Amino acid sequence: MSPAIFTQTVEVRWSDLDANQHMRHSAYADLCTHARLGWLAQSGFAGGEFARLGLGPVLFQESTEYFREVHLGEVLTIDIRLEAASPDYGRWKLRQDMHKADGRLAATHRVAGAWLDLATRKLIAPPAVLAEIFAALTQVDFTPLPQPQYRSA
Repeated sequence: MSPAIFTQTVEVRWSDLDANQHMRHSAYADLCTHARLGWLAQSGFAGGEFARLGLGPVLFQESTEYFREVHLGEVLTIDIRLEAASPDYGRWKLRQDMHKADGRLAATHRVAGAWLDLATRKLIAPPAVLAEIFAALTQVDFTPLPQPQYRSA
């Protein structure tokens, strides 16, 4: 697979707004989560695969930097790029830029995470299919992360 930037378009809903009639802070995170799951599904790893394999993503850090107000009915395009990863993609950092319909950057959302074995509640290496999906993602300002030392059950 050649590197790619995944993009997803979303429309801002009434439930995404706050008392100031612009998109509430937590809606940015919700829409970015929706885009990440769409990216994985489009890449061949549908949501049911997490349950089937007994693993899930765990986030250690999540942040959003806001640049422009976003209002009801606006359309945003969310892209996903890889900012950092360990050699096995067991740890990773993703950057998601949210652009308004006119191309202006509305926000940048970042998440740092790893993979959790749901039975043992320990960090694990991802299955090969997830590692390949992450390897195929376009990198931006990439920083290599150290290889995790996984603890046995």
